[in-house]
Amino acid sequence: MVAIVLLAAVWFRFDPAPTIVDNWGSSLIHPHPHDAFWLRIAEFRSPAVLGIGSVLAGLVVAGRDRGRALVCLVGPALAVALTEYVLKTLIARRSAPFLDFPSGTTTAVAALATSWVLAVPRRWRPVVTGVGAVVVVLECVAVVTLQWHLATDALGGILVGVGVLLLLDGGLHLVVRSRRRADRSGTTGATDVA
Repeated sequence: MVAIVLLAAVWFRFDPAPTIVDNWGSSLIHPHPHDAFWLRIAEFRSPAVLGIGSVLAGLVVAGRDRGRALVCLVGPALAVALTEYVLKTLIARRSAPFLDFPSGTTTAVAALATSWVLAVPRRWRPVVTGVGAVVVVLECVAVVTLQWHLATDALGGILVGVGVLLLLDGGLHLVVRSRRRADRSGTTGATDVA
């Protein structure tokens, strides 16, 4: 997912014009820059929601998997920081005075939704995934309706938000498994020598 965003970043760096996907999104979603409903939906990306949601997700999983709890706690903020301070600056796709690609709003909401999918027990994941998907889609519609972003900006934010969380979680668990294997083989080797 992150690799797709990086490829799109190269494209938009040299050709920031709206794509076919952007034109299609604009034809489906009519602009309402001051619509109160969509402004409320956009508030899901606020630092307070991101912080409280991340802490709660971390607490939900802390008893089962401390590494995953850490990912849920810091992953969403890391994904947003990557979007806002690295990717947007490097890509510099701009509309009006704002840097657009990828959307920090959808990055935040997608990352938080992913942290909850990772945090809950397996039996709850389909339900949490469904709820998270609805919230993320609403957020995408909100940023396009409010004319904050083009459709590809919103999709890029989803890819960064989900991708960063999955990379952190997968990487952390890979390191933990490797250490356990190394510890077991070290222990086995020590008993063989003795």
